[in-house]
Parts: sequence; C-alpha cells; structure tokens
Amino acid sequence: MSEAPFPEIEIRDSEQLPLMSRVEGVYLDRFGDAWDYQADAWKRLSRVFERLDSGGDILDVGAGSGQFANCLAWSEQFASVTTIDATRFGKYIELDDSIQYHEMSVGEMAFEDDAFDVVTCMEVLEHVPEEIFEPAIAELRRVCRGQLVITVPYREPEPISETHVRRFEDEDFLRLFPNAEFAILRRPRKPWMMIQERFDGQPNQIPLEVGREGRLRQAERERDAAQLRERDSAARLRERIAALEREVNALRGRKVVRAANAAGRGLRRIRSTARRR
Repeated sequence: MSEAPFPEIEIRDSEQLPLMSRVEGVYLDRFGDAWDYQADAWKRLSRVFERLDSGGDILDVGAGSGQFANCLAWSEQFASVTTIDATRFGKYIELDDSIQYHEMSVGEMAFEDDAFDVVTCMEVLEHVPEEIFEPAIAELRRVCRGQLVITVPYREPEPISETHVRRFEDEDFLRLFPNAEFAILRRPRKPWMMIQERFDGQPNQIPLEVGREGRLRQAERERDAAQLRERDSAARLRERIAALEREVNALRGRKVVRAANAAGRGLRRIRSTARRR
C-alpha cells in the first residue's frame, strides 16, 4: 500500500468527550450486551463534534440509533437538531424532545436549498446504492449553507463489509470532493476519512490539533483575544479622557464657568470609572 497523501490523526490517541460518554451510558443501560457500538466510533464522533460550527441549525444524515443526534441535542450548542434515515433503526431512541427525526432518502431530501448551517453525514455513503450515490452528494451540498462534514471508510480492506456497496481510494476522494479538505482518522485495519467542504466563504481547513493540547491552545488563543479587547477598551477610555480635558481647558479659557464645571464633573466620573477598572 502506498503512503497516504493526506494528513492523519491517530484516533486511539484522541479522547472521548464526556458528552459522548454520557450518551453512551444511556445506550449501555438500555441495551446492555446487545449494544455493540465500537469505542473507536465514539472517538470518531468526538473528533467530528469538536470541529462543528456551533450556534446554527444542524442536520445529521444517517441517524442510525440516534447516538450523534442525541449528543448534538444534549450539547445545547445548536439552534435546532434534525436527523434523517432511510428507515428507522430498531434501537433508535431520542433523549431530547427537540430532535426532529424524518424518514427520507439522502438522495432526495425534502428540505429547502441552504436549509442548514451544518450538515454531517457519517458512515453513510458506503451504503448508498449506485443509482443515487452522486445525487446524494449533490443533495448534501444543496441543503448546506455552511459546513459539510462527511466520514467514510478509507481504503477498506477486501472483502468489504457485506452492507457496503463501494470502497473509497485516494483518487475517489479527489474526484468526488475536489474542493474539500481531508484528514485520515487512523486506526488498525479500518481507518476513516474525514471530509470537509464549506459554502460560506470561511477557510476550508480541518484543524489537526488533538486532545488536551489542542484545547489548551484554543484556550490560549481565546485569552489572547480577550486581552486585546481589554487593551483596546482602555485605549479608547484614555482618548476620551484626553478629549474631555481639552474641552474643559478650552471652556475655562473662555470663562464659560457653568459649562466648564459641567464638563469637569463628566471628567471626574470617567476618571473614577477608569480607576475602578
């Protein structure tokens, strides 16, 4: 096998988010030994979740048992959570009344153009019949006005799963998603490919920071931004004080006592506010 031409993330070095563990616990309590969702899959969901734009309307294509839709709803980071699947899974459950579930084909979705800020489609396209495969990709793009994130098996070993109808090679990704960013979620035997496309003009780049170190770097960036905002606010306050001082001196020079006193009171109030900061 030739060396992969895409950046890689070792999925087993990633952390499973506490949110994912909470949802996983509900499924384990509900289904016990009959629940066989892999530990690596929860880490994959964690990696995807960390990269999603928050605050908008999100669609998860391929509801399955509802794991990811429930994580999205419990996170309270999205204005609305919608999920679809061609047929309802026997183990599908909803842990939040806000989830909107629909039975429909990814090849013909009954949503308006640009209906969602974020669209996710994980481990679905390898199951889609040939006659609707490329129409399904077009539909994902049609309903997305912002961020589209897809995962599929990467170079799945032969023989592929009996429920899969295709396998993906490097040239398939480059042909089907010419404007996308890619990252391989590496694990033994069956890695995944994470694909991201954007339709909102934002940079189309998958961050590769992993786990705790990545979160620390994000916290550092947020702290630096807050310090910059604080310095800007202090500079504007100093400029305002200087302007009022000039106004007071000008008024006093013209012996307009009443106006000068009023301006002086305003100056004292602002100085007092500045000292408290």
